[in-house]
Amino acid sequence: LLIQPTPSELTAYLESKHYNVLFYSGHGMPGPDGGMLYLRPEATLNGTELAQLLTRCRIKLAVFNACWGAQPDMRDGYPIPRSSLAEVLIHHGVPAVLAMRDTIADHEALSFIQVFARSLSERLPIDEAVAVSRQHLLTLYRFNQPAWTLPVLYMHPEFDGELLRSPLEGTTEMPESPSNWVEPNIPSASLRPLETAGSGWPIHGGRMRIGGLDTNDLVLRGAGVSRQHAEIFYRDCAIEGGMKSGYFLRDFSRYGTLMLMDNRWYRIHRQEIPLQSGTRLCFGTHRVEFLVDGTDRVG
Repeated sequence: LLIQPTPSELTAYLESKHYNVLFYSGHGMPGPDGGMLYLRPEATLNGTELAQLLTRCRIKLAVFNACWGAQPDMRDGYPIPRSSLAEVLIHHGVPAVLAMRDTIADHEALSFIQVFARSLSERLPIDEAVAVSRQHLLTLYRFNQPAWTLPVLYMHPEFDGELLRSPLEGTTEMPESPSNWVEPNIPSASLRPLETAGSGWPIHGGRMRIGGLDTNDLVLRGAGVSRQHAEIFYRDCAIEGGMKSGYFLRDFSRYGTLMLMDNRWYRIHRQEIPLQSGTRLCFGTHRVEFLVDGTDRVG
């Protein structure tokens, strides 16, 4: 973590080790050469200089929490083609750039980055991680705010988007639990079958993977169940005015997961939605009820 580094300090830091990702949160302004980053009040770096540094250090992904990263410079009221920071970096060979097309609130940006970082740690390709994170913003704010439309991903056509590979392939893996993270107090939860007798399946450690493969935590087979169908997980996320904790369902399946709402079944497909105790779900032909210990059921 570098706080207001000089250009030489940033260069030395990136050249000292092998990094996959650069994350920048700060101020800047558009310009014809990719704009200007204000590393500190008296120290700046233009987009072309940053592009040369990142390609030399083999950075795969650059993320900018700044309102101008995907904005082109203007001349006589018209945008200058390929002048945004993101486009300049891609043009110089940075494989992937994630930037904001307009101003984004701090709590919205934090919510997005939390889900994005988690998705990358689960080895999702960059484009899929962005899609999941944008869906998370849409779930939080619906269509009342444009937050989910603000993150824009630029990716080189020859880059497959794979940031983290298996440890067997020798690539540095993003840590699961950095030492400065605080372990959340995760409430106990479970899935209860609706059509067969049984106590159900507990969700251990705040996460359950569901699908037809034997590697899933809950193995379900039959028509309509994908090999890696969905997952249920617990997460703290930032909202305006503070933090909100809860369980979520994320669907990966081919045909979707059904959720009972207002006495009607709705299909959840490649989406992430919050869960409440008592929510009824259907994976293929398997109907279950999601329960959180010590809370009232929905309805």
